[in-house]
Formats: sequence, structure tokens, C-alpha cells
Amino acid sequence: LGRAYALDLARRGAAVVVNDVAKDGKTGEFYADRVVSEIKSAGYRAIANHDSALDGEKIVEQAVSVFGRVDGIVNNAGILRDRSFHKMSDK
Repeated sequence: LGRAYALDLARRGAAVVVNDVAKDGKTGEFYADRVVSEIKSAGYRAIANHDSALDGEKIVEQAVSVFGRVDGIVNNAGILRDRSFHKMSDK
């Protein structure tokens, strides 16, 4: 969903900061970098950020430094990449 939100917002004229700390296990590439490449290749504005969401102030600082302001934030729910549904508990 995060990729879809980022692409849609970019198409609508938003300058987008794509934040994800995770990397592809096979290539070592950050997932955020892939999405930013896709956005930029379509002619839109985006940057990647690899900070933890716990360091939200760093993400905002980067957005303001590069784009001059922040008009909105989309908090796409966190995920656990190391757990499949059948391995999760009800807690």
C-alpha cells in the first residue's frame, strides 16, 4: 500500500518522501529507493529516507530541507516482514 500511496500522491503533484528501513534480501537494495526510482522515472519528485519511524523528526527534517515544507503525512501501518500470518499469535 505504501508504494501505491506514494505513486498516487506524486501523480497528483506532491513531492514525496518514501521512508522504509528494509532492504531486499537478495539484492540489498532499499525498497524505498526502488519506489523513488519509479516515481522519478515518471517525471515526479521524490526522495528516499531510511530512518526508523521512531526517528520521525529526522524524516520531517529531510523533507523540509529538500522540499521546503511538509503539507501532510501518510502513516502506512508497519509490517513484520519476518512473520507470515500462520506464525503470528493473536496478540
